[in-house]
Amino acid sequence: MTRLPDSILAAVDFGEASARAVAVAGLIAAACGGRLRLLHAESIEAPPYFTSEQVESLARQREAMRAQARQYLERFGQKHTTHPFTTVVDTRPAADAILHEAQSADLVVMGTHGRHGPRRWWLGSVAERVLREAARPLLIVRAAEDASAAGAAGHRRAEGPPFARVLAHAAPGVDGAAALEYARELAERFGGAIVDARGEALEPALDRAHPTVLVAAAPAPRTGSWLSRHGESLVRHCHLPILFVPEITEGASS
Repeated sequence: MTRLPDSILAAVDFGEASARAVAVAGLIAAACGGRLRLLHAESIEAPPYFTSEQVESLARQREAMRAQARQYLERFGQKHTTHPFTTVVDTRPAADAILHEAQSADLVVMGTHGRHGPRRWWLGSVAERVLREAARPLLIVRAAEDASAAGAAGHRRAEGPPFARVLAHAAPGVDGAAALEYARELAERFGGAIVDARGEALEPALDRAHPTVLVAAAPAPRTGSWLSRHGESLVRHCHLPILFVPEITEGASS
């Protein structure tokens, strides 16, 4: 049984995608009576050729930057949510920081631009790694401008608050019972409607339902075939917010 989140972690890089992630995370925390934590990763590594004096100087700079990041993270959070929150500034690389903090969270919320090539900054490829490795439910939202562009091209954009119309989906090989339960619980908290599209082809279901969020069953552990055929493609191309709900599968293999 997948319970509604009490501890919610939102990853922040101060861009438009993470601004939307903070806003959505705050709404979920308020609806569920949960605690919200904002995380920013600020990693500065000393090159191996640095002298001891240079390493000490870099350490001082790193601490000053962390203090500035904490202040900016606090202001950023206050700008995008009215729900109370705590902040964490981690010196690990972004994916490592998120996966570490996710161990003490019930839900991880993060943004992505879904871009390819050099413009795929850390919340693009990082989102895919977190999807591969995180054992917690993971909600991925896209920057507002990307969502608008995708909606214009894909005729599937639906207006409305998060979880106003929830589509529950499970790819072949995954039952999706946990995803459906999670979708129903969240839809109820937001006064929304639920559409059960487990086992259906995803594209026709999206066109038929016009959902505001997609709740997708994710095998636990993740399989290579599911990631390549479904999970990573959704992160890169689907303009909707996507909530991946882990579902333990027997005999899973990569």
